Amino acid sequence: MKTQKALSLGWIVSLIFILGTFILGSLLEGYNPVSQTISEIGQKGSPLYLPWQVFSISIGFLIIFFAVALINFARNNKLSILPGIFMLAYGLSQFGIGFYPSPHQLHNVFGLSMTIGYFSPLVFALAWKNKLGKSFKTISLVVFLLIVFAIFLNLTPAFAPTLYPLEYYGIVQRFLLFTFFGYCAIISVHALKYEKYQALPLSRA
Repeated sequence: MKTQKALSLGWIVSLIFILGTFILGSLLEGYNPVSQTISEIGQKGSPLYLPWQVFSISIGFLIIFFAVALINFARNNKLSILPGIFMLAYGLSQFGIGFYPSPHQLHNVFGLSMTIGYFSPLVFALAWKNKLGKSFKTISLVVFLLIVFAIFLNLTPAFAPTLYPLEYYGIVQRFLLFTFFGYCAIISVHALKYEKYQALPLSRA
């Protein structure tokens, strides 16, 4: 797969993941996306166990391919490959939680390992700065702050269960996941624009 086409996987996987979670959730009788987590759609015993496992593993593969494309993009443009490695870590974690659906104990292990990938926006901001546009660093930092806030809300039920009504936990989890996948789309669009600009004859003059 050519690097330019592979870079499109960022917005593609974002769209597939967000739409897929809504569609599969709507197919599960009695499922409430406001209060229930995404993993509960395909947990053991769910009629959507196998479809959700295939879906989650496929998302993991797509992110891994996207991360490899980012690494190749970085090498071709003399940028740090570190952001791509962090994105790769997220893809491997996503593959893991798909391979071991809830309530398998490894599901939570891979879920926690996603924290490494959630640092991707910060690494992009520090390593690539504004190489992909004037506002790229600012956008990356804002997204990282949103992710940190979302992680805090996701973890609070363990030590502060009264901070917010737990019947909204499904929304809280989606805020974290959708923010990250939305950032994948942002990276994809910026990288593709950069590639297009580099391909212009004037850019080589």
